[in-house]
Amino acid sequence: MTDLTTISDLTLTEGEVRYVLRNLDEEKATGPDKIPAVLLKNCAASIAPSLCELFNKSLSSGQLPSEWKLSNVCPIPKKSPLHEVSNYRPISLLSLVSKVFERCIYNRLIDHISSKLNELQYGFQRGKSTTSQLLHVLHNIHEMLEKRCQVDKIYLDFAKAFDKVSHDLLLVKPITLASKPLPVLSGVPQGSILGPILFLIYVNDLPDSVSQDTAVSMFADDTKCHRAVRNPQDRVILQSDLNNITNWCQDWRMDLNKS
Repeated sequence: MTDLTTISDLTLTEGEVRYVLRNLDEEKATGPDKIPAVLLKNCAASIAPSLCELFNKSLSSGQLPSEWKLSNVCPIPKKSPLHEVSNYRPISLLSLVSKVFERCIYNRLIDHISSKLNELQYGFQRGKSTTSQLLHVLHNIHEMLEKRCQVDKIYLDFAKAFDKVSHDLLLVKPITLASKPLPVLSGVPQGSILGPILFLIYVNDLPDSVSQDTAVSMFADDTKCHRAVRNPQDRVILQSDLNNITNWCQDWRMDLNKS
């Protein structure tokens, strides 16, 4: 991946496309085009060459077939009361052909991108989980308590996190991915392959908003901040950190849940 300067330089192979097709989950729901996974999987050897050519033309031209930008949005309840529209999570059922394309790109880029992500982020990454995040946080708190310090903790959660990602700001995030700033016309729909990793890129620099002695741990759109409080000034610093996070949210057009 060291010779990759832009996404248009990426060239997929028939073998990569065929591999993704053959590993499709036959139970996956179809998108607006109604093309089922079982058909794509069983015809992998026959359609891989044509799809590979189509995918590479899309990469080199920077254009995506308009049909692949459509989705059937399925509202999944998150919490009660169910008559409140805001209590549903919109899951996008996308074209499975477009998801094959996304998976091919994901397989190529994930190792390169993962090395650039903040180590304090535990969401959507291989080898990391809520358990590893919890162990990290508990270890930090235990060390502070052993020093007989009070520990103040703040829990933060983005409101409508995936929906709030600004299209025009996404590609200017300072993650040094060797990409030129370009307008992006697609979002990060929940249900896509690349959506989660794009979201991680978007929030990657959030921990830079807090002071050095304030510990931060993230799992996707959930963030925990805690600090040892030895004197009143530590509380002032923690409040300042919270203010800085609020400013970050304003700069990047994200909202925090108030509850």
